[in-house]
Amino acid sequence: MSLQLTLIHTNDVHNRWSEVFVAQLREAKTRYSALLLDAGDSIRSGNVGVPLSVEPAWAFMAQAGYDVMTIGNREFHITSWGFLAKTRGAPCPLLCANLRPKHPDTPVPVQPVWRTVHQGVRVAVLGLTVPMVTPRMKSALLSAYLFDPPIEVAREWVLRLRPEADLLIALTHIGYKQDCLLAEACPQIDVILGGHSHTPIQPPQQVNGVWIAQAPPFARGFGVIHLQRMESGRWEIGGGVAKHSHGDTGAS
Repeated sequence: MSLQLTLIHTNDVHNRWSEVFVAQLREAKTRYSALLLDAGDSIRSGNVGVPLSVEPAWAFMAQAGYDVMTIGNREFHITSWGFLAKTRGAPCPLLCANLRPKHPDTPVPVQPVWRTVHQGVRVAVLGLTVPMVTPRMKSALLSAYLFDPPIEVAREWVLRLRPEADLLIALTHIGYKQDCLLAEACPQIDVILGGHSHTPIQPPQQVNGVWIAQAPPFARGFGVIHLQRMESGRWEIGGGVAKHSHGDTGAS
């Protein structure tokens, strides 16, 4: 019996959430018994802003039923209190494998990897985010956190994750060009679901044997990817983008 699984993904919503869009996501997730993933920049606050209350995006994402999300630059803040304020109320695990605290006692509201078994498929999701503060930046003196190069971090993680996962997903907020470089560097990954560059990649493209997809930004649509594992161990893919327009959903 071959393994099959459907992924639904969004990115760069930038707080353009609506009841109609959320209902479409929820309906598609239920229809396909899918995993629902987001590749970052979902909230209202900008890079330096700190919300005074819980971000409204989290309630919408809870209604949609998100399983996991990688943080984007909008969800990050250089201070621990700002980072915690932005991510407070998040309805699902938040990922970022290439972020680390400068001090061991600093709270970190993200984790590197999320694992699950869905419809009999062992799934591992690795989160990667565009480096916001690196050791060479002047802002590193003020930041409670530092970012390591995402592709270097991915190389280390995929060697650990590949033996334990039937489906290895990189959920990234590093941009399409970097996603292509990631695929070249880490062919062990099955699927890269990206964000940050606002570059819709539908239908998914294959680079070095790795499928790459990115949904339209600003809640204009979401990706639906149907996966089937072949005898070779590789995954074949189908699907497209569900367009959000005036309450209607169409496939293309």
